[in-house]
Amino acid sequence: MTGRPLSARRVALLLAVLFGAPACAQPTSGAASAEADVPTVERTIALTIDDLPLGGRQGDLAHQQRVTRDLLRQIAEAGVPAIGFVNEGKLDVPGERAEREALLQAWVDAGHDLGNHTRDHPSLFDTPLAAFQEQVRQGDLVTNRLLAARGDSARYFRHPYLNAGPDLETKRAFEAWLPTVGYTVAPVTHDNSEWLYAFAYDNAAQSGDAALQARIADAYLAYMDTTAAYFEALGRDLFGREMAHVLLVHANALNAAHLGDLIAVFRRRGYRFVTLDEALDDPAYQSEDAYAGRAGMSWLQRWAITRRVPFESEPLVDPWVEDVAYPDP
Repeated sequence: MTGRPLSARRVALLLAVLFGAPACAQPTSGAASAEADVPTVERTIALTIDDLPLGGRQGDLAHQQRVTRDLLRQIAEAGVPAIGFVNEGKLDVPGERAEREALLQAWVDAGHDLGNHTRDHPSLFDTPLAAFQEQVRQGDLVTNRLLAARGDSARYFRHPYLNAGPDLETKRAFEAWLPTVGYTVAPVTHDNSEWLYAFAYDNAAQSGDAALQARIADAYLAYMDTTAAYFEALGRDLFGREMAHVLLVHANALNAAHLGDLIAVFRRRGYRFVTLDEALDDPAYQSEDAYAGRAGMSWLQRWAITRRVPFESEPLVDPWVEDVAYPDP
């Protein structure tokens, strides 16, 4: 990611101001904050991973190679399909271009899909439409060359920061243009602030504090369990059933070490992992989305706003994790 996106706490407050949504969600404090007894149900979810080849704190090339290798190993050991969304601007490092392209090649060699996340990860909220469209055009040059070797191409686009535009005119113009260059929007239902846990995890690693890293990883898994319960409930409120979900996480060291644990959390909740194509076959994704504005958020929340269905804010990040991620200067 570039910049510092809105945290869950700030989004909660913004929603309360804009839409009257209660900003009363509490920080997570461990696994007990999720549903006490998860019912035995059959659920499906697609795993989508943003900011390839690496999100958040970049580190050197060797670090990126380790994270890519370990992340792909976690996915392979779990035996789940995945799609990664690429920021090709991260490949442009003098003297390392070929090695950084090889990071994407590893995803293709592993049989995974790749999508377009723009070249440089700008937000459509404050980027002129024409400039944002050029970011999409320049965001798949390497990706499509690599995919073409197996007779494939990038088909899905993911909005950086999940921001779909500052106003409905811009949002609708972009969404009308996107299919003309071969793309479908990749929505998200299980949104979260996982990136904050990843930043904190990186900071703990830099300080050599393995115990803190372990504590952050445990808090991350508990937080994601709690957010899963929240989005499941919101989906049932909107559609009266268990819908197919789309999970957003990022390519980072935290997931390179613990994605298998996260997948196990979702499997305990009754989830079967499917491709993004399969998830989007759910009719729920044909729902009208008339939200535009500063906050990037789950499509479930967008649909609720469009339908004027009240909802509570999603669970907040543990405050101590935010402090580790962004310590006071």
